[in-house]
This record gives sequence, C-alpha cells and structure tokens, in this order.
Amino acid sequence: MNQKKTASKAAVICYGFGDLASQFVWTFVGSYLTIFYTDVVGLAPIAVSAIMMAARVWDAVNDPMMGAIAERTRSKFGRFRPYIAFGCPFLAIFGVLTFTSPFQGGSSAGVIWAAVTYIVAGMLYTLTNIPYAALAGVMTEDANQRNQINTSRNIGMNLGMVIVNACSAGLMLKFSGAGAEVANGKGYMMTAIVYGLISVPLFLIVFFTARENVQPTEKVKPFSFKETFGSLVKNKYLMIVTLVMAIQMTAFMGRIAVTSFYVIYCLGSFTMIALIMTIPSIGGIIGSLFVPIAAKKIGKRNVLMGSMVIQGIGLLVIYLAPFDNITMVLAGCWIFGLFNVGFPMTLSMVADSVDYMELKTGLRTDGTAYATYGLATKFGNAVGGAVGVLLLGAFGYVANAEQTAGALKGINIVVNLIPAILFFLAAAACLLWNITDKDAEDIRRQLKEKAASRNGEAGA
Repeated sequence: MNQKKTASKAAVICYGFGDLASQFVWTFVGSYLTIFYTDVVGLAPIAVSAIMMAARVWDAVNDPMMGAIAERTRSKFGRFRPYIAFGCPFLAIFGVLTFTSPFQGGSSAGVIWAAVTYIVAGMLYTLTNIPYAALAGVMTEDANQRNQINTSRNIGMNLGMVIVNACSAGLMLKFSGAGAEVANGKGYMMTAIVYGLISVPLFLIVFFTARENVQPTEKVKPFSFKETFGSLVKNKYLMIVTLVMAIQMTAFMGRIAVTSFYVIYCLGSFTMIALIMTIPSIGGIIGSLFVPIAAKKIGKRNVLMGSMVIQGIGLLVIYLAPFDNITMVLAGCWIFGLFNVGFPMTLSMVADSVDYMELKTGLRTDGTAYATYGLATKFGNAVGGAVGVLLLGAFGYVANAEQTAGALKGINIVVNLIPAILFFLAAAACLLWNITDKDAEDIRRQLKEKAASRNGEAGA
C-alpha cells in the first residue's frame, strides 16, 4: 500500500522527446519569426509587437482553460496523453504556415495573415504542450524521479535547440537558392516543413511510452471559469513559481527572439547564428546531467537561484565584449549555457505546488497549473520579442541596412544586458519560495495516507 507509483525507465527517457519535438516548431518560431516578419515580409516593428502582444492577451485566457479541460478529460488513454497525439500534426502544420508570406510589403492583408497564423499556432502549442507538461506530474509519485523526468525534458529542450540553432541558418540558405547570403521566404518555409515532419513522430513516442500513474484523490468538479482561475490565484506557491518563470522566460525566450539581430548586425555574420545560438544549448545539456544530484544535495530552489545568477553573469560577459572579440563572446555563451539548467527545477516546483494545493483544498489541478508554464513560455517569447523589437526601433534599427553605432549599442543592450538583469530579478524572486524538498515529500506522504484511508473506507 505504501509503495510509490513510478514511471518506467523508458518513459523517463522518452519523455524528453516531447520537448525535443516542441523545439523543432517553437524554437524555430521563437528564434526566427521576428526577423522573418521584419526583413522578409516587410512588417513594421510596431505591427510585429502588436501581433505578439495580442496573442499573449488571448493566451492568458486560453491556456488556463485548456489546462482545466485536459484535467477533466476522461479517456482510455488518460487525461493528458490524447491531446499530445491529436494535437501534434496540427501544430506542425501551423508551424509552417507562420513562415508563409502570401502578402508582401507590410500590407494590411499581410498583418492579418501573420496575426491569424501566429495566434492559431500558439493555440495549438497550448493544446499539445500543456497536457505534455502536466503529464510529468502524474507519471510518478517519487520526487527524485520527477526531477529525472524534468531533467529528461530539459535535455530534450536543449538538444532540440542545438539542432535547430545549428542547422537552421544552413538549411535556410540552402533552400533559398545558390549563392544566397541571407535567407529568403522560401528558405524559411522549407526549413519549417522539415522541422514539422520531424516533430510529429517524436511527440507520438511520448504518447506511446508514458502512463498516467497519479490520479486525483477527489472527484473532479464540472468546469467553472471562475473556480479555475480562483484555484490558480489561491495557490500562493504556484503564483510564486509562475512569477519566477515569467521573468525567467522573458529573459531566456525573449532573448532568443532577438539574438539573430545581434549576430547579423553586431558580429556581422548570418552564418554565425548557428554557433552563437548552439553553444548555450550544448552547455545546457552538459549542465543538466548534474541537476538531479545537485537538487538532491542543496534543494530545487537553490539550484534554480544559482543557475540564474550565473546565467546573468554570462550575459554580462557577452555584453561587455567588443564585437570583434569573438573569444570573449563565446566564453560568455558557454557560461550562460552550462548553467541553463533551471527549467527542470521550475517544473518540479510546479508539481510541488499542485501537491500543496491538493492537500490544502482537496482539488488537484495538474492541467491548469502546468498551463502557467506554457503561458510563461509564450509570454516570455512574445513580450521579450515584442518589447525587444520596439526597443530596437527606438535605438534606430533599420531592416536590411548598415546600422549606426547607436543602433548597434542598442541591439547589444536588448539582447544581452536587459536579459541579464531579468535573470537576477528572477533569482531574487525565488526567495519567496519557502517549501523545502523535505516539506514537499511530507505533503506527498500525507496525500497518499488520505487516499489510502479513503480507499479503505470505500472498500469497507
């Protein structure tokens, strides 16, 4: 009766394939869509910013709703797994459509097309990835295995970023035609097609290997918009980790959205995008191997805090590096990347907050809680990208032109200095979290005792 329900070794390893698949779609969108809109489609920076911000306003409503729907789903495949299988093909399709441009020159039709395809792609990311994220919290009751599952996800995420960032520039140039020095519309679209075709089978591997071993201890109530949002707001630890994630993701994903501007215009090479954007991901894979051990020794919160502080230091090194000092730039990239290990900790902390809320109220909200992670990811990507591109315009950036000294300095500030400050702020926000790993284990023990008692009464 006291034996913990755990996931299989294959499920732990294969769980990371889901985030690997996500990166083929969403990292490509996050890394290149902003510059695709400005330099290929011809949209004004303010139009790009408006599209991204409008999408995130809708996500603030859509994501928690999707989480609530998923956790109320009952099927022979479980609550969350069906959405992974059925959502991934449509996510791949709209990942491609965001990089199509039937209307050129920044026309109103072009703005509408961009807005619709981007918003729908975001909704499909929600449909697939919120259930995927929630799955980690219900695959096992063991805290150490949860860390392993989320570490597997982090490795998949960083491996996906390595592949996407290493291959994208070359693929786009190849598809753009012989002699192309920068990618054209065809180059972007064909690369998106390749990545979409790869992502679908990876998602399906997760669907076939994972199992939902943790079930709610109370009967799930009918969906209520008010109660769904109320349960999120009342969970103070979920709110804390959401704050941390929102700042963290704005720094990380927002930076990805504008890094290509820094590489192309400050460092002066389109092809160096692969190197500059791949190093942090390789570093993250290496660093992630040590996360479960570190978390066991010093706790999840402390690993998260320390990683973000050192990431901020790495970005300061890049910011202070002269544009022609590539050695110093690369050193900063390695420092930033080796400590890009905070995401497994935030995911495990979300699981702890779900357990805390279930003990306090009897309501288990895996779907809506993990919706905050997906929302924070998209919030960071959009806000970082939207604000970033506006700031670039304010500093004097002009698409497809030689930039002024002021514009180059502004690009450096937006890409490196501002994210560094945000990482420091996110680390400080971690001080609000005061559930120790021992406390979290005790909460899970109490939940199991309550479930056993309830089952005993039912069988009497």
